[in-house]
Amino acid sequence: MFGTIGHARVKAGHMDQFTSLMEDWEKEIRPSIPGDFISIGGSPKDRPDEVVFVALAEDEPTYRALAASPAQDAFYRRMLEHLEGDVSWEDVQMEFFDHKRAKG
Repeated sequence: MFGTIGHARVKAGHMDQFTSLMEDWEKEIRPSIPGDFISIGGSPKDRPDEVVFVALAEDEPTYRALAASPAQDAFYRRMLEHLEGDVSWEDVQMEFFDHKRAKG
């Protein structure tokens, strides 16, 4: 899978709006992405005003098409309204590991 890990700081008092915007993304944009897609996010334990999220498409072309889409750009601009500064992005190639617990 190919995607990104993002780090951002949410403006004071904007976490509810940010969370709502993420829910809107799941309803409005996610259905248009072909194939498998994983998105997860949360906050570091000791920094609740920060968010870390991972978004992974089934392959790099699918991810790049999403990143270039007008709908995603509009969403990103709405998201920036709730953040202090820009998002720190790290594009990643990720693989699943099937770790089974040892018996015994």
